[in-house]
Amino acid sequence: MTAALYIPAMPDIEKDIRKASVLITGANGFVGSRLSRMFLAEGFHVIAGVREGCDSSLLDGLDLEFRFGDITMPETLGDMVAGVDYIIHNAGLVKAPRLDLFYEVNRKGTRNVIEAARHNKNLKKLIYISSLAAAGPSEPGRPLTEDDEPHPITNYGRSKLSGEEAVLAATDEVNSVIIRPPGIYGPGDKEMFAFFQIIDSRIWPYLGNLKRRLQLVHVDDLCIGVIRAVKSATRSGSIYFIAESRSYSFRELVYCLRKASGRIGLPLYVPGFVVKTIAWLSEMFMKAAGKTPMFTVEKACEILDHWEVSTEKAERELGFTAPTSFPDGALKTMEWYRLEGWL
Repeated sequence: MTAALYIPAMPDIEKDIRKASVLITGANGFVGSRLSRMFLAEGFHVIAGVREGCDSSLLDGLDLEFRFGDITMPETLGDMVAGVDYIIHNAGLVKAPRLDLFYEVNRKGTRNVIEAARHNKNLKKLIYISSLAAAGPSEPGRPLTEDDEPHPITNYGRSKLSGEEAVLAATDEVNSVIIRPPGIYGPGDKEMFAFFQIIDSRIWPYLGNLKRRLQLVHVDDLCIGVIRAVKSATRSGSIYFIAESRSYSFRELVYCLRKASGRIGLPLYVPGFVVKTIAWLSEMFMKAAGKTPMFTVEKACEILDHWEVSTEKAERELGFTAPTSFPDGALKTMEWYRLEGWL
């Protein structure tokens, strides 16, 4: 009897050389487009998960794949998430004309992404980009940690926290990590641009308590933190503050922006109650004009509070320390705004 010839199985070369794929929801926005560029630079196959017909100009020229879907329409998400190795759920609303839209997108949209992710047996990890607003402000002199009980003070923060709850409810089925960045700034940002613009207009706005402390993160540092979260061995449901390791008083932040501007200006001291009054008037005017107000009473309260966090957990578990200090980041961002004609 002739023994059967043993032929060793050949390695699946095509599978071995396949790039790990990462789906980024909201890839066409400020943060999403920077994430796309950074993951491409890291050698990933990047899939831009966007709504059909959206403005994707920030992704022009990038070697990525487009998949179309809407996180508020669960029937569109199955094909979007199919077969991907990683999901970065970045899509969300930071402002909305109606309260229910915050929850429609930030809570229900996240639930829909999680539900679709459950059916992807290839998925290794999902990263949810939440916000420090979900955790709430810090107490003076005591930075927040990820173990502190969340206490958001805005509808935006509450809607992002409800998105976190949707992620945490599925941690046994979907390996996940929650990232909570504070205020994000950098080239292309439109949210914090107003502060750069005011300073560059030779006005130094000193708002409320100048000793209150805040932390920020440069957009590229946030992207580095997200990539570290993808590559690190993390426990499902882990939460991380991704921010510059040091905080700044509001006075220091204005000083950094003044230096970045390089222009002499006029100090303008505005008490907290006046800031809230201006916000209320702005909110009423914008609503009357049928527009979505950006500067609301909630936003004013947020600006006037303390936002200080500990980054020790991200340093210990992800090996992440933000490389960009605000003085350096503010200078380069100011230069970008000028170069692009924003200022």
